[in-house]
Amino acid sequence: MALVAKFKFLIMHGLKSRLLKKSFIITNIVLGLVIVGLVNVPSIIDFFSGEEEIESQHVMVVNDTHDDAFPLEETLLAHFNQAYEHEQYKAYEGDLATFDDFWETGDIDILLVFTGDLIAPDVDVYIKDDGHRNHILSNIQVFLNEYQDIQYANYTFIEAPDVGDDPGMDDETRMFIQGIVSILVLPMFILIIITTQFLGVDIIEEKSSKAIETIISSVPAKVHLLSKIVTNITFLIVQSVIFLVFGILGILISHAILTTTDIEAMSLLAELAERIPNWPGMLAFMLAFMIVGTLLYLCLAALIASIATTQEDYQTFQAPLIFLLLGSYYIAIFLPMLGLDSVVQVAAYIPFFSTLIAPITYATGVTGLMETVLILILTGAFTVLFMYYIAPIYRVAILSYEETKFFKRIAFYVKKAFAKNK
Repeated sequence: MALVAKFKFLIMHGLKSRLLKKSFIITNIVLGLVIVGLVNVPSIIDFFSGEEEIESQHVMVVNDTHDDAFPLEETLLAHFNQAYEHEQYKAYEGDLATFDDFWETGDIDILLVFTGDLIAPDVDVYIKDDGHRNHILSNIQVFLNEYQDIQYANYTFIEAPDVGDDPGMDDETRMFIQGIVSILVLPMFILIIITTQFLGVDIIEEKSSKAIETIISSVPAKVHLLSKIVTNITFLIVQSVIFLVFGILGILISHAILTTTDIEAMSLLAELAERIPNWPGMLAFMLAFMIVGTLLYLCLAALIASIATTQEDYQTFQAPLIFLLLGSYYIAIFLPMLGLDSVVQVAAYIPFFSTLIAPITYATGVTGLMETVLILILTGAFTVLFMYYIAPIYRVAILSYEETKFFKRIAFYVKKAFAKNK
């Protein structure tokens, strides 16, 4: 029981010394304002941009009916635009060699082909944005009612041609998701850097002031290591919750702006939900990999800090940790842009890289649900194994003040740690 009490004391002391600092409070206030501002960017832009510009839809109407002299296109466009203050539907000025060319022609949005008798025509409907379908059909029927009383057209909706058995994600959506996920991964990168820095500084301060000797005389080195890791994981969770609260506050403010003003700004969250249909799973994986990955990096940071004897030592020795984080971040961001999905997929299986890479590969479809779960399990297993093997080295190094070169020092501590265990 005494050991448990000491373990709790070490955790609470570490959390209080960090969470009650003025720098922590001020930093979170500033970051909170930034998060709220980012969530409300669409509303802010729309507030200062003045009147919204309506994007016109270009329509082509082909009259191959018995009454081919009737001004069908002009009449239908008048009906389509009747509900709008500005002309939203405009006649397409170009020409199509075949109707199938509609799907490859970028500056035409709607094609209507009327055949048969205009009293009860057959209508082939080509529409790139289904959001206009109901408006178009209802106004066609209004026109037909005026033209021939109550007769209905026979509508055939022409679908876009199939591009293959598995077309996958289109380039525009993929680039959008990569951009959004890259932004979401950045806080993970920053939080891991912050927590590993805090852990390293704590251990080095205790070691350089000789306070570590008093602590280790009261609790085993493994308990001290575990308390540092738990403290920093708890700090990470607290910081993440604070960010989440600021995000929710930003959403509430955005909702209040949209409901109390005439602003009709694009909903950022609605756009994300539409472009990233698997966003709940993506966020869940990001949280899981952040916790497991941070635990792995904290173990590495604790090992480096125990080997170092001064702050200068730690700043020099932590270069491999920084390179691992930067390397995984750059792989996750830039290699998909070069089309090297297979390389990214392999990198996602490497434990020190998977923290930042795996959520992006899942979001962009490079890895599926089961494969991403497998990567998470492998990363977690490696983390437990890594902690198991560094604990004896930590126990030897934490009370040692060797001044030899880094790799020579590691070799000495490894030999000494596992020689004692035999």
